[in-house]
Amino acid sequence: MKKSMNLVDGAAGLGFLEFDLSGRLVKISSDFCDYFSVNQNDLLGAPIHEMIQDLNYRKQKNVCFGKILGYSCLLRVEERDTRIFHILVRHDEIEYSDMVSFVNSISKLKKRSSRPNRYGFDEIIGESYSIKQIKELAARIATSNSTVLLTGESGTGKELFAQAIHGLSARKHHPFVAVNCAAIPDELFESELFGYEAGAFSGAKKDGKPGKIELAQHGTLFLDEISELPLQAQGKLLRVLQEREVERLGGTGSKYVDIRIIAATNRDLKTLVNEGKFRQDLFYRLYVFDLKIPSLRQRKDDILPLAHYFIDYFNEEFGLQVKYIDPSLQKWLLEYEWPGNIRELKAFIERGMNIVEGDTLRQTPFFAASPENFTSSSQDYSPVKTLKDEVENAEIHAIQRALKETGGDRSTAALLLNIHIASLYRKIAKYKIQ
Repeated sequence: MKKSMNLVDGAAGLGFLEFDLSGRLVKISSDFCDYFSVNQNDLLGAPIHEMIQDLNYRKQKNVCFGKILGYSCLLRVEERDTRIFHILVRHDEIEYSDMVSFVNSISKLKKRSSRPNRYGFDEIIGESYSIKQIKELAARIATSNSTVLLTGESGTGKELFAQAIHGLSARKHHPFVAVNCAAIPDELFESELFGYEAGAFSGAKKDGKPGKIELAQHGTLFLDEISELPLQAQGKLLRVLQEREVERLGGTGSKYVDIRIIAATNRDLKTLVNEGKFRQDLFYRLYVFDLKIPSLRQRKDDILPLAHYFIDYFNEEFGLQVKYIDPSLQKWLLEYEWPGNIRELKAFIERGMNIVEGDTLRQTPFFAASPENFTSSSQDYSPVKTLKDEVENAEIHAIQRALKETGGDRSTAALLLNIHIASLYRKIAKYKIQ
């Protein structure tokens, strides 16, 4: 039964399988039936997941892997009114997991080499007035070389905006280098950002190492969570912005750098300046263009379009055919506050897509953003508490929400709650709030 298994260009090497848009098998080539020794009439109408197991197909790819009748196969896909899988190679000697790893690595390499940045303004989903206004302003700013400060709650898509600005700028063919200022330990930050010379410290590479600033030469340096930048590093960054020079640790000279800086924070830098935690001179250097990215609760009109966008995304990821959102779930999506914003919505939809049945995403007790905020018709009865307990619970909830919205900044949280900072500290200690 074994044949020569060379990759066939254009024609189907071992036949083809054709499925309609609902995923049912509608046509089988005679070559396929001969090669795999099957009867066409026995298979017609079978669902795609029975015919091709472990399928890693996505619309962006025209070549993928899958198991057909237990055999690992390389497939070429045609998208017409139907979906046709041409079986190019059946390979019994190579493990399926190895084949998938190989094709995924090639796909990632191709994507990195063909597109310097991942996102453009087209990928920022939404038609609400607030998001259209901020997209229009960001697009106008993109063509300049000025520093941009992106502010907004966690999960609103600040890095997506940063990449879109870079992608529309004259620097788009040069690097976009992202640095999460909160993720690098203080003792390593300067060497990571500014680089170091050989012998600068114990364990340094013998040839030294360029920092993120140098790696972004002629491109864009994105400093996420810049509020977490150590004070000493803030002073060196200010020099980079003023003099357009960077000096490596252990170095004796400076190097000219041509970069644009986009910074992002979910905290109030003005408050941090007043508290002595952020340099005022650096703040004014960054505060050229301040783009405030709206939270999801400020753009309610975009919630359902975003939900459908993520459904389409996970349909491709998981090989599903979900098309609808149940009306009761739509209502809940629109009423929920989304403290985690778009990041939380995406995780919510992914959770639902893992347990969905059929073509409709529905509200279930196992599919909720958080137990305390999810309600259903079968919600358990909650007994009446004393007035003191109710007041304490309300205070705890209000303090937790204020701390979450301010990224843990207690001074700003106290301002939101309209109480003295000392009162906030006492209540946090009293209720043992983390």
